[in-house]
Amino acid sequence: MAKRQERRWTDRKINIRQKVTAVFFTIPFAILMLAAGVFVLRETLLTPQMLSTLSIASYVLAFVGMALSAGFNRSPLFFVLLLLTLSQIAFSAPVAGTLDAKSYYGVVYYFSCLLLPLNILVFSLLKERGTFTIQGKRRLGFILVQLLVVAVVILSQDADMLEYIRQELASPLFSLNTPLPAKALAITVAGLLILLLRQSVRVLPVENAFFHGLLALTAAFHFKFPALPLFYSATAAMLAVAALQDSYAIAYLDELTGLPTRRSLQEELAKLGDKYTVAMVDIDFFKKINDKYGHDVGDDVLRFLAATLGREVTSKGKAFRYGGEEFIILFPGKDSAEVRPCLEELRQAIAKRPFILRGHSSAERKLSVTVSIGYAERLPGHQKADEVVKAADVALYQAKEGGRNCVVG
Repeated sequence: MAKRQERRWTDRKINIRQKVTAVFFTIPFAILMLAAGVFVLRETLLTPQMLSTLSIASYVLAFVGMALSAGFNRSPLFFVLLLLTLSQIAFSAPVAGTLDAKSYYGVVYYFSCLLLPLNILVFSLLKERGTFTIQGKRRLGFILVQLLVVAVVILSQDADMLEYIRQELASPLFSLNTPLPAKALAITVAGLLILLLRQSVRVLPVENAFFHGLLALTAAFHFKFPALPLFYSATAAMLAVAALQDSYAIAYLDELTGLPTRRSLQEELAKLGDKYTVAMVDIDFFKKINDKYGHDVGDDVLRFLAATLGREVTSKGKAFRYGGEEFIILFPGKDSAEVRPCLEELRQAIAKRPFILRGHSSAERKLSVTVSIGYAERLPGHQKADEVVKAADVALYQAKEGGRNCVVG
């Protein structure tokens, strides 16, 4: 038992490490590295014309990202992009009233350092409530209140507040030698840690973009001009890409398990060559699990099986959520003789790995989960992909009739 628990803990650590590592090998990370590379070579690349182009690109990317996030009901992304755009407009705006330029840009810089990371952290933690709903309007009101505070500070020319901001900006934090205010840096570090911890559970495009966007904004605020337009553009690009990735996930990935959906399966089947094998996997007695323990446990079992499929067949095939408790695995370029040992190993791995029930007594904590598997190879009699899938479904039915927890092809 001790060895089993140690193996489970080792598997969990490996899983967390893989997810955290995945954060640093994504499109947002590549955009951040590209921006950093351009900044290092700024003397040759960041000409006035390039900086002007980057500023325009930032607005365009932000508006594209806002349109996509509003269309796909991703309000946190929409509101963060809106704030990013407003901050950039504030930096580009002429000095208001009689406030001198240094004081004006000092106020804009201070509140941008403070409020952008704070809002990214807040909106990443809030549940989706829509963009143009009552809750969305309340969140827009939250943003307007912040804008009103900044406007009051600028237009009122409050001497005490301006002096406080000057002192904050004139005091480097400890030995870090950064112009970022201590409060802003603390919020940024907290946001980065929270976003990284959340992605140890599941890597999501929007939160991943928030994480790298925070890094980009920290670089922008630390180096100031000409880093501001460069890293603002990079942040807008990351968030726009996240909107695209999120829209793809909605269309092609199953929200519960994270596996590709039936729609993705159909497109994959259309691309297969003349040689492949299709396997259909079904959880045994899944209805009884739902009836006895509830649908929440049933959902956990589906996630458990999806994670096992992803781990066991990644190098040999590709798993899909077909519907209900059924999954499909495609094995491109492999015949049934090559696939059967892999499917048998998969069946045994699932049967030997107990599913642990949360919140139950010790006597009921372990649940034995088994699967039945049917598979079919593309043969001259099964020219169409749909026919191969149907043949695999027939084999699955035979596995169920043959006592379950077995592989039939």
